[in-house]
Amino acid sequence: MGDRAYIIDTEFLPATEDPRPHDETTLKPATYDYEYEGDDIITYDDILKAAGRFGRYQWRTYFFVCVASLMSSLLTFTQVFTGGIGDFWCRGSEFDTDKCLESNRSTTKCDKIQQLAACTSYNFTFYEDEKQLPEYAETYPCSNGWEFDHSVYKSTFTEEWALVCEESAIPNVLQSVYLSGFLVGCIVFGAMADRWGRYITFVVCLVMSAISTLLSAASPNPIVFGMIRFCVAAFTYGLVLTLFVISTEMVLPSKRVYVGVLLWYFYGIGYFILAVLGKYLSSWRVFILLTAAPFTLMIPSVLYVDESPRWLLTKERYTDADKIIHKIAELNNKVLPPDYLANLKDMKEHVKLEKEAKASLLDVLRDPVLRLYLLNLLFNWFVQSFVYYGLSLGTSTLGVDVYIAFVISGAVEIPAYTFSAFSMKYLGRKISTATLMIMAGLACLATIPIHPGPLRVVFAMIGKFAITASFGNIYVHTAEIFPTPIRTLSVGTCSVAARVGGLIAPLILVFEKVWASLPLVLFASSAILAGLLVFFLPETKGKLMPDTIEDVLNLKTRTRSKDTSSVGA
Repeated sequence: MGDRAYIIDTEFLPATEDPRPHDETTLKPATYDYEYEGDDIITYDDILKAAGRFGRYQWRTYFFVCVASLMSSLLTFTQVFTGGIGDFWCRGSEFDTDKCLESNRSTTKCDKIQQLAACTSYNFTFYEDEKQLPEYAETYPCSNGWEFDHSVYKSTFTEEWALVCEESAIPNVLQSVYLSGFLVGCIVFGAMADRWGRYITFVVCLVMSAISTLLSAASPNPIVFGMIRFCVAAFTYGLVLTLFVISTEMVLPSKRVYVGVLLWYFYGIGYFILAVLGKYLSSWRVFILLTAAPFTLMIPSVLYVDESPRWLLTKERYTDADKIIHKIAELNNKVLPPDYLANLKDMKEHVKLEKEAKASLLDVLRDPVLRLYLLNLLFNWFVQSFVYYGLSLGTSTLGVDVYIAFVISGAVEIPAYTFSAFSMKYLGRKISTATLMIMAGLACLATIPIHPGPLRVVFAMIGKFAITASFGNIYVHTAEIFPTPIRTLSVGTCSVAARVGGLIAPLILVFEKVWASLPLVLFASSAILAGLLVFFLPETKGKLMPDTIEDVLNLKTRTRSKDTSSVGA
């Protein structure tokens, strides 16, 4: 999962200078979709109501968000197939089929011994009793490379660069390097978007992610491949993040939960595309090149995506914001009140919340209750990503066709996202999230004693369904717990914890060599513990979003919201 994020923003934006005059005669015939006159527009959300709640302009922008989500899925999980490994055995002078047959063993026996000789060669010259082979036979290092079985994976960089035996952990390290790019992208491009704007950050990330993806297909060795893949992850994360922020800042709060869910359907579709590419392509380099194909759909986005008017208003760039707001209204076939922006400035004293520019993490840490909430949520976000990527990247160990298992893994995400929204609405944030996380942990535990096969897939996918749905819940729950001035900062801090969990997950899969069930034990125990800790968080369903630390402390008795800005209430 590139990063999953719901933007919950109730901050209103004041203005302090006159807007650019407009020529209303240039607008196309349109209708009002707003219940107030210009004098009643006192917030940015009021402007959105007048310009079109969710019209053609928003749908056009959101299309590119969905394409970016699809790209993130393709690029994140491509290594399941480009870095996979099937059966392999030594290619060496000491192992030779003729020598094995000369020792009076059948072809079947020799083939079996050959497959068992993965990291060593056997000397067949002095051993006549086949029971001595391969356990007691004299062995030699694989000095002449390996032979690979291509019945499952036709072409992988694991085979090309011989990342087996002593170097078998390198593919997992490369996947962790990729996911660490998410962490850097989260920090760097989040700050860049806030400082220099969403649009310029989006364009930079789009161009650089396309270039770095193409370059990764030409990597000559694992070191270069890992460095370029790190850049792919960082730029792709920045691309998805900035596009998502632009789209959510152009819709009303009541629509943001749906905007936050729909794009992940496209993320799930990426699983199906990857499975088809992996099944039929015979070159891992061509595979990577084809995962870059959606970039062609993103080319028009440079012309059709605009800077966020909300961000422009915070930077007091009122003329630029006015142009884009009128563009939104025109494309949505709406007419803005002629004095809408002037009144927004004049009504500054009615702004409910004012921006606190110097809010920092210390504001959270100073209060003991918020500090406990933050620590609880940091652990939960870490576990959510840890278990999600662990189960997503471990489909090849389920004992069924790797392509079928991967498709099923993606298919369960689509109903999981839908269930996430309904569970929050009808069960509440706390009960639904805690139940889903405990369910994910129990499913992982149930998988351990089951032999590889269909039944093991069933329990593993129950776990994948539960952790996917809970991952969606935790974003909304977190945003509704922290007060407005430090909400973005708090959610961003939790997102960093999720990135750490994601980059650790591939490394945990290496522990299968120590004990086959160890990764599942770690996934299960952490999910159950995190689920139990959710019960110590306040329930926020239907509550007014907190504006101050005092509001957070009073969440248990806080008034239920009658406003549509309460997400999923």
